Order: sequence, then C-alpha cells, then structure tokens
Amino acid sequence: MRITMTCVGSDMKWFRILLIVVQFCSLSFDLNAAPDTFTLRDCIDMALKNQPAIRSARENVNAGQGRVTQAASPYFPRITASTDRIVSHVLGTAQSQSVSRSNTTSLSVNQVLYDFGRTGNALDASRSSMRSAEFDEQRVIQETILNVKQAYYALLASKKLVLVSQKTTEQAESHLKQAEAFFRSGSKPRFEVTRAEVDVNNANLSMINAKNSVRLRTIGLYNAMGVDPGGDLAIEDVLSATVSIPAIEPAMAEAARNRPELLKANEDIQAARARVRAEEANYLPTLSANGAYNWASGSTTIGSFKIDVQDSWNVGVTLSLPLFEGRLTQGKVSEARANLRALEAQGETFRRSVLIELNQAYADIEGATARIAVMESLLKKASESLELAQGRYAAGVGTYIEITDAQVVSVNAETDHIQALYDYQLAAARLFKAMGAVTP
Repeated sequence: MRITMTCVGSDMKWFRILLIVVQFCSLSFDLNAAPDTFTLRDCIDMALKNQPAIRSARENVNAGQGRVTQAASPYFPRITASTDRIVSHVLGTAQSQSVSRSNTTSLSVNQVLYDFGRTGNALDASRSSMRSAEFDEQRVIQETILNVKQAYYALLASKKLVLVSQKTTEQAESHLKQAEAFFRSGSKPRFEVTRAEVDVNNANLSMINAKNSVRLRTIGLYNAMGVDPGGDLAIEDVLSATVSIPAIEPAMAEAARNRPELLKANEDIQAARARVRAEEANYLPTLSANGAYNWASGSTTIGSFKIDVQDSWNVGVTLSLPLFEGRLTQGKVSEARANLRALEAQGETFRRSVLIELNQAYADIEGATARIAVMESLLKKASESLELAQGRYAAGVGTYIEITDAQVVSVNAETDHIQALYDYQLAAARLFKAMGAVTP
C-alpha cells in the first residue's frame, strides 16, 4: 500500500474552498453511523469538523474581518440625529425677564475629506492582520492533522504491542507446561518450573500494560479528533505503508511558499509597517466637512414680547492640526517602529526554525528507514533462534535459559521493529507539516 502526500499552494481562496469542502463532506461523529473500521482520512475529517482549536482560529479570522470593517469606517460619513426639549428662565425685572421653550430635532453629517494616509494605512494594517489570522487558522489545521496522525500511529503501535504480548504469554504458558512435564519425569530441576512461572507472570503483566496503553492511546485519538471518548476504535493498519518522500530542495521551496508561520510572519510585518505609517500621519492635519439641519419649534418670551424659534442649518469645512500633545504621537511612532523591528527579527527566527525542522524530519526518516531494515533482519534471525531453542528444549537437550534468552531477543526485536515503523510514519507526517502541506 502506498500513501502519496500532496502539497498545494498557499492561495487562501483555494485553501478556504478546500476547507469548506472537507467540512461538508466529512463524516458526522455518530458511532451508530460510523464505519466499522476508521481510516486515517476518516479521523482527519472528523478532527477538521470537531476540533475546538480550529473553531477558535476561525473565529479569530471573523474578528479580523470585523476590525477591517472598523478601520474602513472613516471613509464613510458620520450621520447623527438628536432631539431635545429645553425650557429656560432668565430672572430679572418684569420687563427683562425671559422664558424660552423649544423643541429641537437635529440631523448632522460629518465626513473626513483627507487625513494624509491615517485611515488608509490603518485599513492596510487591519487587512494584513486578517490575512495573518487566516494563515494562523491554516497553521492550526496542519497541527491538528499532525496530532491526529501521531495519535493514529501511536494507537496502531499499541495494538501491535498487544499482539506481541499475547504471543509472548502463549509461549510462556507453553514453556511452563513443558518445564512441569520435564520436572515430573525427573529430567529437569524444579528451578526451571519456577523460572517458567516467573516468565508467565511477567508476560501477564506486560499484557496488562499493553492493553492499558491501547486504552490511553484510544482516548488520545478521540481527543485529537475533538470528540468525547467512546469505545474501542477499529482503525486501518497503515503502519507499514510506504510514503512518497520528496527531495529536500523541492521541500524547502515548498515550505518557503506554503508554511503558515512564514506567511503569517510576513503579514504581521506588513501590518506593522502600515501601523508605523498610520502613527506618523498623526503629525499631519485632518480635513473634514460637516453640516447640520435643525428643526425647531417653540418661542422665547421677553417681558410682553414673544419671538418664535426658527429652523436653522449650517455647513463648514474644518482643518485641524495637532500642535502639541505632550509627545504622544512621538511615543506611538517609536512603539510602532520597535514592534516592526521585533516582528522582522521574529520572521527570521521562523525561517531558520523551518529549515531546522525540515532537516530534522529528513534525518528522522533516514534513521527510521535504516532501523526498519535492520530490525526486519534481526527479527527474522531472532525468530529462528527462538524456534531452535524451543526445539532443543522440547527434545530435552537444551536448557530453559536458552529459551528465555531467545525469547527476550525476539520480543525486543518485535518491539523495536514496531517502534521503527511508528517513528518512520511520524517523521514523514512531520516532514509534510514542515513543508506546509494543506492536504494530508
């Protein structure tokens, strides 16, 4: 069986389309309707639909979209309506005493005409921040896929170790029966029976530990999928599957194009640069237009004279220039520039860490591949040695210690072989995650 890992581009439009398709096509996690055997693809689909971390990252994107809307609001006019009822008395002599009663409803409009890039740069910063949140969502998705793979392969390895423990227990019980038969016939000492009993107890203890490991790994897989733990999971055995590994040069180029951390860092830098320009624009004036219309009713009475209140309107253009703000703008510009330098340094750190991650994944794949070949050869030889030791002991010419030694070597070889398979699959998964692959 061959699993081919495919990397796609970083175009956010196609990425979000892919995510929507995955969400609608994924299985709903209903154990009654779930398949008898879950594939790795099934588990990943469930995680993409149910993992709370993905929902949280998606809401951060929605929040970013809201901030973009806020940043664009100065491009639109501010329209305000108000109404009031005023009664006022001015005390004085009978001839000068006045009383005013009025009802006023006002509609005012204010529009910023030009602010020397303050609004435009703030909007650019918000858009870059939203794209940064989208790349962070992609990062969370890729980490979720990696976590599912790791939990999936760990559960497979644990199930295989249970089979090893079962076989070891059966062999230990068979050896105990042989030792007891030899002891009853007087051809072997009591020591070999005691040693066989100890081996049976150790095998039973290993079986308990292996089954507990399966239970814990099952819960780990449920957790990686973002669902509550249920019963035992039957999963497809792909631990021995071959993975198509790309060359390191194309992998590095793919990582530079698609790795969410790098793309997010670039958008954060762009947003920081726009914030610097927006803060610098606070040194410059703001030109705005305003107007209002007031509907009024009522009157003012002064002595014996009565004057009716009239409607009114006004329009104007305002140019405002901050002359002194206690160095407030200077401090904000200094802070924005420092944040920009910090993000630029952080982006370089991300780039170097991606290179290290890629090379580490290749080294792990190479090491695991070599160990698998060695373990397969050792496992074959260990099985042959165990069969010979068992045959010699059954014929009465071998010692029990030969069986014990051969069995230990055989169990260790099987365990190391399973561990090497697990390490290979996990290293391959980490490689494609390091490349920024969207699809598993």
